[in-house]
Amino acid sequence: MSNPLGTLRPPLEPDPERWLTDDRRRQLFQQFEPVAPLLRRSGLWRAVLGYWVRWQASLDANWTPPEEEACIIQLVDQWMETNSLDDACLTSIELQAKLRVSPAAARWSRQQWGHRLDSLYLESKSKLDMASCRLLRIKDKNLALELYHRIKADETTFENAARDFGQGPERLQGGLIPLQSLEQMPYGLAPLLARLKVGQLSMPLRLDPGYCLVQLERFKPSQLDEGAEERLLAEQLRLWIDSVVDVIVTQVLSHDHQVPNESE
Repeated sequence: MSNPLGTLRPPLEPDPERWLTDDRRRQLFQQFEPVAPLLRRSGLWRAVLGYWVRWQASLDANWTPPEEEACIIQLVDQWMETNSLDDACLTSIELQAKLRVSPAAARWSRQQWGHRLDSLYLESKSKLDMASCRLLRIKDKNLALELYHRIKADETTFENAARDFGQGPERLQGGLIPLQSLEQMPYGLAPLLARLKVGQLSMPLRLDPGYCLVQLERFKPSQLDEGAEERLLAEQLRLWIDSVVDVIVTQVLSHDHQVPNESE
């Protein structure tokens, strides 16, 4: 699976094999072995196993009862504004358990890797930077060069050139690609935007199946704020869950593996 933050590596702790205690392995066999063929055929195998791992980790979150109760009440109230228990085929208790997983897993993640946030941030800082730009995609190289010189000479604006000559849906917004993290920036533009200055216009660049002009609108350097912390911890959790699922698929629920006995 791809790594949105690029350089981050799966955390070594908790060790996936040790985390999968005999009790958890027995639960896996009991809950998944009967439906394993169906889940494999449906393509939901890894997704459902990943949810199971997230749910199990959330059960170990360090949460005081008042904090947990207040969070669940708020989440239930928000959920009920646009949903119903009957439509979701859930009881009230099941809904509370469902809504608890994400915030509890986030708390568990902070317990596990909160002490590494500074180093995680330094590893991923460039991917957390945000930018907005204008993009003008053109098939003809000569036209791209002509528009470059016209924009530079203030004979037209980038927005007008994008609307008149651009290709792709961004032309309807004058070529604007809104503010977003560099990791999410389309067409491989992130390295270019990291080098440009605000307002700077690039020379015509190759962008299959044609060429493009790019102008940096805004650049917002990242900070280790609450939002960045949440993203870093969420990515660590995703990578760790992936590692645990790998162990489950290859060692725990493989066809030649037997469920541990209660007495072992």
